[in-house]
Amino acid sequence: MAGIFRAQAFSKLTFIRPYETRIEPNPVSGDPLVGLMAEVWDPLWMLGRQWQVGEFAGEDTGTPIRVDVHAEFDPLVAWHPGPFGPDRDWLPLAPGELLEPLVEREAGRDAEEGAGAAAPAASARLAASAGAALQQTLLELGERTLVAALLEHCPAPTPEPGPDGKPPSGWAAVQGVLAGRAVDPFEVARQFAGERPDWFTAALRGSLERRRRAEGAVDDWLVWFDAEVDREVAPSSWLGDRLEYEFAVATTSAVLHAPQHGAGEIGWATFDSDPSRTPPPADGVEPELIDRALLASQLSFPGMPVSRFWEFEDADIDLGAAFADPHELARLAVVEAAIMAGDDWLVVPVDSPPGGVLRVTSVQWRDTFGARWHADEKAPAVPAGRFTPTWRMYSTSERAWEGATGEVRRDLAGLFVPPAIAARLEGAAIEDVRFVRDETANLVWAIEQTVPADSGDPRIVAALPALPAPAIDPGTQPADQVLGYELMTYVPTNWFPYVARISDRGVTLERADVDRGGKGVEPAGRLLDEEEQRRILAAEVPRQGVRVQRVPQAARRADGSWVLWTGRRVRPAAGEAESGLEFDRTRRPSPPPR
Repeated sequence: MAGIFRAQAFSKLTFIRPYETRIEPNPVSGDPLVGLMAEVWDPLWMLGRQWQVGEFAGEDTGTPIRVDVHAEFDPLVAWHPGPFGPDRDWLPLAPGELLEPLVEREAGRDAEEGAGAAAPAASARLAASAGAALQQTLLELGERTLVAALLEHCPAPTPEPGPDGKPPSGWAAVQGVLAGRAVDPFEVARQFAGERPDWFTAALRGSLERRRRAEGAVDDWLVWFDAEVDREVAPSSWLGDRLEYEFAVATTSAVLHAPQHGAGEIGWATFDSDPSRTPPPADGVEPELIDRALLASQLSFPGMPVSRFWEFEDADIDLGAAFADPHELARLAVVEAAIMAGDDWLVVPVDSPPGGVLRVTSVQWRDTFGARWHADEKAPAVPAGRFTPTWRMYSTSERAWEGATGEVRRDLAGLFVPPAIAARLEGAAIEDVRFVRDETANLVWAIEQTVPADSGDPRIVAALPALPAPAIDPGTQPADQVLGYELMTYVPTNWFPYVARISDRGVTLERADVDRGGKGVEPAGRLLDEEEQRRILAAEVPRQGVRVQRVPQAARRADGSWVLWTGRRVRPAAGEAESGLEFDRTRRPSPPPR
């Protein structure tokens, strides 16, 4: 836990003083190998040593037989998307809601134009599936007339053909199937936003009970569609200039800030305590008190030495093989703790609810001799001249801030258990963009490799090759005696340049345009088309490059319901690249064909 517990006996109770003698190897040569091997040639001598240190006396070897743990659970009540600012506020966090979908879910592009926040981002395949769910439900109820009315008043939109007259990529095989057979779920939700339309009421048939059953089925579908497909999406937590997420969560008494989340699993190490901010008010939410009566068990781990020091180890364990260089202090500390005090630890499991801070307030136990003990939380003292206290596992420390050299960083009292996903399903990346450095051209290129098609499936970008250089007319001069001048060469159509700029934040990379021979080329995907992705900090694109992907994901909540979202993943790329871009070069005219 976040606190260091100090054991002491209850007052006015009889107890046995703990046995404080410990036998540890202390090699004077500086080589711990001899002491770790613990070589013994005389078994009688080993038995004498066991008698000498009191292993046969059974003194003060009481084992806890009942442990009472009292804890306090402070639940999460709100979360904050993106960085703190005047244009963003705290949002409520419902119990049982998962944190990853809220943080990683993408907002719709045209939400400000009145369309549904998720409507532009939803793929045609998802829209067709949602509409088919409504049709299938009504058909099972025998409402064929109502389904026909839906197809007439809310038909699925037909994609506009391209310049060549062909349907868009990904729709060639399904366009004829959906035409006249599918409904537009977003149009259905729009028309049913207020009162039920007249054409719906006129299409209802049968008795009053049958009409109510059909109306209830549509109402249930609208609730599901609004919650899972067309739900209102919070402002994005994605920071395009840093290629990472930033967000915060709040309990009734503390604020935890995640300034640099690189997507994926959200754990306790993602957060820093932020005591400078006040959590939002949470009316009616109080910390939960947890009382548990448990049994303590011995801590065990692979390669653990036996509990009795003078007992032979198993043949599979070679403590003498533990090796560490003199500068590997962390490994030496871990090996010493495992070998010298590995059998001094007991485990008392306390189940914690998800989504909050669990703080153990009291631990009491009774041992086999009848003595009662308790442990109180004692914060570690901060040594003089140090800014941080001693390091402790699983503790959430206060974030570092400027100008706080005279202050002391404090740890959050308790263990933070975020409402994270236990397991998820990930599909193929629907968009894949590589940011690579081109040292020859002194540029950073964003290369679109995969973009979403109109159906929502990933489509590999078929980049058109760079345009050939314009021909040089030597005139009446011999071709081998004429030099032509070129201002620059052309690059493939899926390469987009980023130019270094100096700003108040240091060196930033700003997306620019490049001459492609008179043809304007725009990004085919969503990532590079976003305004926040036009500037990137130069430090975010290392020598090996970086790869940003949009990945569809699915997970189950605690109540068994599904949640679907599209998140972003940042992974290393495959190194530098050569675009072939050159400036101010000369070349000779191509020889005439023979």
